[in-house]
Amino acid sequence: MEFLPGIGVALPAGAGTLRFGMAPAEVRVLLTAATGVHQEMQCMSLTRADYTELRHAHDAWLSGVLFDPAWTTAATFDDVVLTVAGGGPGRPDRLARIGIRIDPARRPEGVSATPVVWDGVDLFGHPAQDVVSVLPGPTHPSAQSPSDVTVERLGLRLRRPLAAVDGWSQLVLLGAPDGWEPCCTGTFECAKGGDALVGIFR
Repeated sequence: MEFLPGIGVALPAGAGTLRFGMAPAEVRVLLTAATGVHQEMQCMSLTRADYTELRHAHDAWLSGVLFDPAWTTAATFDDVVLTVAGGGPGRPDRLARIGIRIDPARRPEGVSATPVVWDGVDLFGHPAQDVVSVLPGPTHPSAQSPSDVTVERLGLRLRRPLAAVDGWSQLVLLGAPDGWEPCCTGTFECAKGGDALVGIFR
């Protein structure tokens, strides 16, 4: 699986390229090549219409917790899970966000059968700092978590939920335009101070 900045993701085994700007039906057809495809359920999350302020929906989208019934397809390639999301109010019907994460239950030996690669670098296969050292700058901590790293030039955010583990296990890819321009021009952070948890816990 190869991350193509500004384009999307080349799927394993020549299954095609998941491109930013695709419609939900096109994405579903392409992801049938995965070893497991399922529809994600709404759980402890809100839809765009449930938020009284657009900025909060924007933060939920950036955090990966905004639920959209049109974008629920998740695909598993060996031990790697891929999720998709449409954009903001300006592009709700076009692919604008791709999430990729390791399923630890499927990786007992710690070596992936499906590497996630950018420019020849296995993003999940090396120590976190080694990966960051070869990414084009500037890189900086994510607004969501100081242990995350964002690379706006690539539209990439790397995540490491368990700080004790020396390696990245999740990433988020954003396409442009992402449809959230009616809210603000923030890329990996809502410039208007949105809070995804408003209406859920607050």
